[in-house]
Amino acid sequence: MNKLIIKFFFLVTILFNTNKINSQHKNDFEAGLFNIGFGGFLSGVGAVINKKPNEKTGKVFLKGFGQGALGGYMIFESKRLIGKFSETGNYGYVWPSKLVNSAGVSIIENGAANRDFGDRWHLNIGFNRLEIFTKNKFKVAYRIMPFALGNTVYGFTQGKLDFSESIKVGSFVFITDEINSSGDFNGVAYSNSILIEKNLNGVLPHEIIHVYQYESFSGLNPYLNKPINKLTKNKWFKTYNKIFYTDFNYLTFRGFYNLNTNRSTNFFENEARYYTE
Repeated sequence: MNKLIIKFFFLVTILFNTNKINSQHKNDFEAGLFNIGFGGFLSGVGAVINKKPNEKTGKVFLKGFGQGALGGYMIFESKRLIGKFSETGNYGYVWPSKLVNSAGVSIIENGAANRDFGDRWHLNIGFNRLEIFTKNKFKVAYRIMPFALGNTVYGFTQGKLDFSESIKVGSFVFITDEINSSGDFNGVAYSNSILIEKNLNGVLPHEIIHVYQYESFSGLNPYLNKPINKLTKNKWFKTYNKIFYTDFNYLTFRGFYNLNTNRSTNFFENEARYYTE
């Protein structure tokens, strides 16, 4: 199983660091195919990691891949809606996009955890994670994402919270007079918090795409379900786990993002440009 995880991360590393092949989507078909494939493999590999002893590997992988592919397609459509927001400035596209994105990521997480399609749903609003459980008994739970919380606190040190913009997009949005004196960039996403320069148009949609990229990597979090379940036998960790949902996806997303520090060839920057420029 460890070899499977290593191979998967090796494949993803190549995917996000091969500029000549995947530095930028050329059309919607390619963009959709990427998100579908990424979601499918994310869920398929995770499902195998979390499979029960009596389950067949091939069957589990195909089920997980199918669920993840659907989730990936929904993520693609959510990004296209942000593209419409970028074109028109109409905030009416943003919350529908956020809900579609959350549903897509939830489906990927379910697949990676080897759960059924609609067992669990979530919606992230800043560092707040609302979870809806639909299997056996309907239940709603609230947990805090620690890395997102830390980045939100950091955002308060970098700019002023724009409450109106934050409500409109469902993420904490901070405004500052200047981000980078060299003019190389005028917006940045800290996990799912956003910092943008004052009075600049067109920056917010680009950063929302980065938030969605961070969100999509949460499909990797179920890879740690088995060791986490063992830790919940400890009463202190059990209490922690009830309060916090550790967003390890922040670490994986930042890790892959930082593989290529050149913003002009960085896969994630180019993807954000594709949908918003």
